[in-house]
Order: sequence, then C-alpha cells, then structure tokens
Amino acid sequence: MRYTELKIEVKRNASETVQAILLDAGFDSMQIDDPMDAVDIAEHQDLYKYDYINEEITRTAEEAESGSDTIAITLYFADDEEGRRGLNEAEALLKSLKAGADDIAYKTTITGDDSEWLYKWQEHFKPAKIGERIVVKPGWEDYEAAEGELVVEMDPGMAFGSGLHETTSMCIKALEKDLGGSYDPSRYPIKVLDVGTGTGILAMAAVLLGADEALGIDIDDEAVRVSNENIVKNGLEGRISIMHGNLMDGVDYEPDIIVANLMADLVIMLSPAAAAQLKPGGVYITSGILDIKEDAVKKAIEDAGFDIIEVLADGEWRAISAVRR
Repeated sequence: MRYTELKIEVKRNASETVQAILLDAGFDSMQIDDPMDAVDIAEHQDLYKYDYINEEITRTAEEAESGSDTIAITLYFADDEEGRRGLNEAEALLKSLKAGADDIAYKTTITGDDSEWLYKWQEHFKPAKIGERIVVKPGWEDYEAAEGELVVEMDPGMAFGSGLHETTSMCIKALEKDLGGSYDPSRYPIKVLDVGTGTGILAMAAVLLGADEALGIDIDDEAVRVSNENIVKNGLEGRISIMHGNLMDGVDYEPDIIVANLMADLVIMLSPAAAAQLKPGGVYITSGILDIKEDAVKKAIEDAGFDIIEVLADGEWRAISAVRR
C-alpha cells in the first residue's frame, strides 16, 4: 500500500510544544528523530548494546555534537481517503504554526509501495531451529523436517514473535524442558496460557510439544488476527483459542503452564495474577527481561508465591522459569 510521509523539522526548543500540539489534535502516532540520541548511543555502547552501532551512528553523533539543533518529527498517512483527509488537516495545522514561528519547517513526500520493505525483510526470514525440536519456517520457504522435528509455519505480519528473537527462543526452550517432563510429567493433560501471544508462536509450540490445549491473549487486535491465521495454517484449530485482552484481566482459565514473553515491568505486574490462576505445581515461564531487571523480576516472582527453577540467558536478555508453591 502506498503512503505519504509528512516530515516536520523543528528547533529543539520548540520540539516538545509542537509534539504536544500534534497530540492534542489527534496525531498520536509519530516518529521522533533526535540527533542527540546518536550521541548518547555512541558514548554508552556498553549500556545500550546496540548491534547496529556503525559508521552512520558515529557520523550522526559527530554532526549533532558539531551544532545540529534540529529535531525531525515524522507522521505517516495511508494513501486513501481517510489518510488524505488526515494529511490535509496536519498540513493546515502546521501552516498555522509556521505563520507565527521561524523554527518550524515541513515537507510532504509520497513514498513507494510499503510492500517493497516486506519483501526485503522476507529475504532474511529463513527456516530456523529453535531449541531441540521446534523449527520455525515462513510460508514462502520449503523445509523438510528431520526426524523428531516439529515445524511451525507462520507469517509474523505486524505482530511480534517470529521465534528468532532471543526472548521468544528462550521461552520455546523452557517449554521444551517442561513439556518434556523434566519438572513434573504427571501433570498431563496440560493447558497452557500464553499472555501477550503476538503471532501465537508460543501457544503453537506448546501444543506441538504435547500440551492438550492453549489459550493466547493479546491486547493488540492485529496480533489476534495474525495468531488466528497462523493457527489455521498449522491445522491447530480446536486446540488453540485466541482472545483480545489486557494481560489476564477477566480471564477465567486454570492453566498448568503460563508463558509470558512481555517486558520486565509487565512480568512484575502479572505475577500475582499468574500465581492466583495457576494450578498447584504449575510452571510460570517469563521473558522479555533485560539483565539489569533480572533481580527485580525474580523478587516479584518469588514474592508472588513461586520458586524459581531456572534462569536462561541470551546476551542481555533473560527468561525465568518458576513453579507455583
């Protein structure tokens, strides 16, 4: 789909005011590019651990330090009637702002087809083995499974969870251990609750590994749509259900395993509710946790009534498995 890019250049001292005006007018999705961010990244590489620190980042940092005082705010509009109406409203608003200020400039650019970016990304999404048995493959790639391998075919769309990210792969590895019986094999049949399901990959992996059923929850409508499509692709209808929801609010489900690939603060928030709904001896698998948050998350999980079994590490990311007391 074609779309229109409206790029606004504004002096630093007026940036927050312009952002606030745009937000008040209903333009609540924007990209902010501040050259000083590159300075911070370049000076604290050990903290950020960015894998894309390169000559461009270094060059941008040098330009920023040499006196660049302009921040770019970019709005995007679909090339349809609603998008064009929004673009006209934004341009009218900016025109009125520019009339009273010398520190605002903007330009409109018609871009190419955004599907071109999708195809470029697809070139890098190849079948990948996650853990001992799960293989994740996109629908456009052929793959012949080796003995013992379980294949998940999926299209991530705009939802998180291709299986390639460290946090997702660690959750799959933890599910393999638990569903393989290393903790308590007497718990079958097993129900799995996947909080923040994204593409549905963890719910699908759990069922393929031996869980009898799974329920996935996500607050994002796009994630719910993508998950349901992936479940159909893998012939897992009837064994996995997906619902729209905020964490576990209002969820009436008593699982044996809860897997939550979120972020540290959400894991901390979720832990008491997870303890309340898990069956005794149930397993709580969490990830999306940066190393600097590990101790805080472990304490919250233990305070909620869990005993920690294992902490998996991959780079700066952590996954924690725990059992309800």
